[in-house]
Amino acid sequence: MSLDDNKALVQRFIDEVMNAGNTAAIADLCVAGSLFAGGIEGQVKARKTAFPDLHFTIEDMIAEGNKVAVRVTTHGTNTGPMVGLPGLGLLETPAPPTGKAVTGTGMYIFTVSDGKIVSFGSELDQIGLLRQLGWAFTPPG
Repeated sequence: MSLDDNKALVQRFIDEVMNAGNTAAIADLCVAGSLFAGGIEGQVKARKTAFPDLHFTIEDMIAEGNKVAVRVTTHGTNTGPMVGLPGLGLLETPAPPTGKAVTGTGMYIFTVSDGKIVSFGSELDQIGLLRQLGWAFTPPG
């Protein structure tokens, strides 16, 4: 696969899965049976439940080897319940919607193999997004 092919694959994943919420497309775009493919469906559904209008705008995309790095801006309105915040250990029970709009930034680095996404790592300002929703955080200690 060429670098342009890898970039097109990631663009399609962001458009179809992350923006449109089409989790059926995961089977076409991701390595079957991978931890990534198994876990991303639940994450997409949870995000789209909490933020039905959630949209990722690609600001930059760079490809090298089997990696594609993407810098995004996100926009969404919290009109549905929020459940589970991976990595933060929060929201074991659903939180009611706030009706507030949020904007954030993030980076994703996708790994591609044989024309399919194997995994991605992300850096997102989740605390900043939650603060926009009116949540307050006190550092531990």
